[in-house]
Amino acid sequence: MSAALKVLIVAEGPSEIGELDALAGGPRRGAGRCEGFVPPMLRKLLGVDLEIDAQRVSAIGRFKKRPRLPGHGDRAAQALVLAATQGYGLLVFVKDVDRYSGTKRSAHERRKKQREMHQQIEQGFNAVAGAGHVERVKATPCRMIEAWALGDADAVVAVAGERAVRAEVPDSPEDLWGDERDPRSKHPKCVLRRALGADADRLLFEQLAVEANPDTLRRSCPDSFALFVDEVARVKGRRFPRSGTRIGR
Repeated sequence: MSAALKVLIVAEGPSEIGELDALAGGPRRGAGRCEGFVPPMLRKLLGVDLEIDAQRVSAIGRFKKRPRLPGHGDRAAQALVLAATQGYGLLVFVKDVDRYSGTKRSAHERRKKQREMHQQIEQGFNAVAGAGHVERVKATPCRMIEAWALGDADAVVAVAGERAVRAEVPDSPEDLWGDERDPRSKHPKCVLRRALGADADRLLFEQLAVEANPDTLRRSCPDSFALFVDEVARVKGRRFPRSGTRIGR
C-alpha cells in the first residue's frame, strides 16, 4: 500500500488553511482540526490520500537571493525551498489576486494582474535549484477565496440551511467588488456574509469546500478556479520521487 502524498500548502490564512498553519504553534495536522477551504477541495480534485501541512505566506521568510525577486516570486521561491527540503511531493501556493477594498476594477485589469502574478510565481519557482522532485500548483482566487466559496449556490444553501439567502449568490462571483466597510456592498466578504446569514469562519469555508461541486465552481469562476483545476489535473498521473506516491491511475 503506497504512502500518502505529502503536500505543503502556503496560503494567506485560516479561510484557506484553517488550523493547519504549523507556524501558529499548534500540531501540524491531526484528526478533527479545521482545514479551511483549500485542503478539502484539493482532496476532492486529486482523489487520493494526502498528508497535508500548511503555513501562512507571511510567515515563511524570504528567499535568500539578491537582487530580490519581484512581486510574489520571492515568497513562491521560499515556499518551494521549504517543500523541497522537508520532503514534500506537492506544493500548492495560494495567493489572492486582489485583497484590497475600494473601487471596482475591470475584469480586463483583474485578468492582467492575475497573469502578472502567475509570471512572478513561476519566476520564483524557477529560481530554486534542486527542487525538480516537487510538483507545484498555483491557486490565485479572483479576487479572494470568498469568490470560490460563493461559486456553488447549492453548497451555500446546504451549509447555511435556513439562514441561507440564495438570491445573494451571484452568477459570476469573480466580478464582485466594493467597499468592505459597507455591509450592503458587493465586496466578496459582504456578499458571502449575506448569503450565509452569518460571518464566514474557517469551519464554514471548510464545509463549503466539502459541499461544493468542482464542475459548478469551474463554470462560475472560469478565470481562477478553472486554472487551479487545470494545474491540479496536470499533476495527476505523475510520480513523486520523495514519497513514491503516484497520483491517479
